[in-house]
Amino acid sequence: MSITYSSIADDRPIISVEAYAAVEAAADRLPALYVPSVLEHAAELLTSLWAIGGEHSVPPAQWSWTENMAEGVLDLAACPYERDLEIERTDAEITSLTGFLFEALVSEEIGLRAQLGARRDYVVVDRGPATPRGGRSGDSDILVAISNDGGWFFAFSGMHVRRMPVMAPASPAGAHQVAEAIRAFVHGEFGDVFARPAAAGRGWFSR
Repeated sequence: MSITYSSIADDRPIISVEAYAAVEAAADRLPALYVPSVLEHAAELLTSLWAIGGEHSVPPAQWSWTENMAEGVLDLAACPYERDLEIERTDAEITSLTGFLFEALVSEEIGLRAQLGARRDYVVVDRGPATPRGGRSGDSDILVAISNDGGWFFAFSGMHVRRMPVMAPASPAGAHQVAEAIRAFVHGEFGDVFARPAAAGRGWFSR
């Protein structure tokens, strides 16, 4: 397996095109959505691991004999965005981040119909014709939020429904990436991500 290197951006380390493809393929199998910045971080980690292996005569293809390295580095890169045990966001921080999310969702660029929740701590996005069926009646809208001790997530609006993590930074830029991911889901570009096997520890949500 030959390795082709490329730069995602001028101010970021060079990463392997093959590593990015492997990480992207792993993300498609996991019960979460990953924004581009997280995929790039994971690809950088995988590129570095492959390079170290090459110094010891271990080619990239040989890593798969022991474990799925692409999934492993993806988990490492996404971990800070799923649950951060060192912080607990205030109501004001959640309201602010939710506001950035709402503005991105209804912007001309993304163009979704959405409404802020009563306490401005979540957003409900209108489903579209291509949105996968879900919720109590199968035609529920999509609720998007960020938790006070974890990361972004979305779920079909309704009682006791499974929530899907969106691995993205808790920042205005991260909120915009989440909005882009939600647009893709609403338009059916990801398919039914809720059909993927649920991971241990990822729970249910009631609203």
